[in-house]
Amino acid sequence: MLVVGLTGGIGSGKTTFAALLAERGAQIIDADEIGRDALRPDRPAWHSIVSQFGDDILQATSLEIDRKRLAALVFNDPSKLAALNAIVHPVIFEGIADRLEKLSQTDDVVVLDAALVLELRIDEILDALIAIIAPPDVRVKRLVSTRDMDPVDIDARMSSQTDPEEVAARADIVVRNEGGLEDLVAEADRVWTELDERRAAK
Repeated sequence: MLVVGLTGGIGSGKTTFAALLAERGAQIIDADEIGRDALRPDRPAWHSIVSQFGDDILQATSLEIDRKRLAALVFNDPSKLAALNAIVHPVIFEGIADRLEKLSQTDDVVVLDAALVLELRIDEILDALIAIIAPPDVRVKRLVSTRDMDPVDIDARMSSQTDPEEVAARADIVVRNEGGLEDLVAEADRVWTELDERRAAK
């Protein structure tokens, strides 16, 4: 098993790149998906989050946590973000560990798709780290057009994440996603070839 981290700031194209690697044979562990699962009603983390932030973060018609409302609350307040992370991050760690254990006896390339690889120090368990980088203006344009996000919210999210160039400096493989999908597909081919070589050499 070759364990590879895939990281990049919001709007960098990380999720799209993970999907391209999956098409080429990678097993994907999606940290965001694990985190979303932790927010489901009646999960232990759900109770802790509602206790911490109140019923106002729940959707009006259900017990589901309104993730946009929660994000708006925490990404503008470092202390609230830290409180949320203290609840969710241990659950994400556990989920990642479980999935890695299940794949440990395989010869797969396992890609850990996580925006906060460096912040969570997950890079310490990796064989390689891939960083997806894109200019801030490109990222903002993508997020406004594809997710209908408010630029103020985007800025708050970006500010909470490690500077992309710092991430690139610590990565083993850097993908600069400034163009279109065809360019990203070509990068996926390049990266997959390198990962395959690393797996063979391990």
